[in-house]
Amino acid sequence: MAPGPAAHHDLDDPRLEGGEWLFRRGGQVFGPIDSRSLAAMLYSGELDGATPVSAGDGAWRPVAEVPIFLLHARKARAAVRLIRERRHRRRTAALVAAALLLVAGAASVAFVVASRGPGTSPLLEDFGAGIGLASAARVGQGRRAAGDDLVDVPLDEAPPGSPARRPPAARARSAGAPAGEVEGGDLVAAPRYDAARIQAVVAREQRSLAACFRDEAARSPDFRGDVPLEFAVGNDGLVATLWIDEPRFRQGPLRECLLAALGRWRFDPFPGERPTVSLAFRIGR
Repeated sequence: MAPGPAAHHDLDDPRLEGGEWLFRRGGQVFGPIDSRSLAAMLYSGELDGATPVSAGDGAWRPVAEVPIFLLHARKARAAVRLIRERRHRRRTAALVAAALLLVAGAASVAFVVASRGPGTSPLLEDFGAGIGLASAARVGQGRRAAGDDLVDVPLDEAPPGSPARRPPAARARSAGAPAGEVEGGDLVAAPRYDAARIQAVVAREQRSLAACFRDEAARSPDFRGDVPLEFAVGNDGLVATLWIDEPRFRQGPLRECLLAALGRWRFDPFPGERPTVSLAFRIGR
């Protein structure tokens, strides 16, 4: 839903300069995005005043309770309601016109529906040269079962040029180990990682993967599509395992490039079950 004319003017509010925000939607954490992008999502109807947001300090509250967004949340609610009412009236008018044409016995009726192209969400970054994010990163507790037919690439050896890996005793067990079990046989009742902080690291570092996909686009000019990735974060804060869901890239230079880049990412160490992060890059427009 596109913001109305008034919304574009309201986005010039100088209080919306800078700032970084995380938000929760559908049980998942997204971001960080700047204040103006967050306000734009309010006006477009992607978020509402009840959406929980955080400045990255661990505290969450509805966006309508944040002072700089209070007035924008109210205006956005009114603007979204007005747009929906206008669209409802247009749909009703179109149905009436179609019925009249049918009653008149029109032999053929051509409908031309003009609509704007899909916009680019602030969550889906475009890296240029036909490379972009097909889906925003998601942090979860899912664990791939042993015997999964997707690529499972342990990052036990440091790729050339990346920092040395942790010693084996500090690594979590590989995918397929019982939930909550870590190296040494300890059992932890519940995961104890911070999903918002993991999301922030991914948002900051995901650009480092774009060069791998640009190089692959040059090597594979016939390929157009999404390349879903998933990786596990080990208890020491380093990427432990990578899965690539596109069969043609299970082996080869793209995988090696991604391994080298992910090997340089750093998350906060944590005890307990390791999380997985999934995201997808798009090659070609």
